[in-house]
Amino acid sequence: MIVTGRSDAILPINHTSRPYFGLNRTVEGNSSQLYYYEVLNGHHLDAFNAFPGFNERYIPLHRYYLEGLDLMYAHLTKGAALPPSQVVRTTPRGAGAPAITEANVPAIAETPDAADRIVFEEKEVRIPD
Repeated sequence: MIVTGRSDAILPINHTSRPYFGLNRTVEGNSSQLYYYEVLNGHHLDAFNAFPGFNERYIPLHRYYLEGLDLMYAHLTKGAALPPSQVVRTTPRGAGAPAITEANVPAIAETPDAADRIVFEEKEVRIPD
């Protein structure tokens, strides 16, 4: 499982997560057990979210790391299915950085909309905007 923030400037996803996902699918094909979750408005260092400006534009990615661990634990201990690879559409808090709500950081969807699914087709990783 890969959980990554789309706004990561330290480890840019076009040079890390996305090509790894594509290589894995090229090598393992449909038997791949890799799941890839790309979180909008997430970046590398959640600690920066405490600073003015960051707290208005970014969401805490750590919340998705914990969710990913919970999903994997349920998968390994209970056989629960992992959600398909997807873009997780978060909403920054905006001006004044009000308290974070579930609307800002929705869960990884068990059944994401087709428009949010990350797929590997025709030897190409397809990532929704």
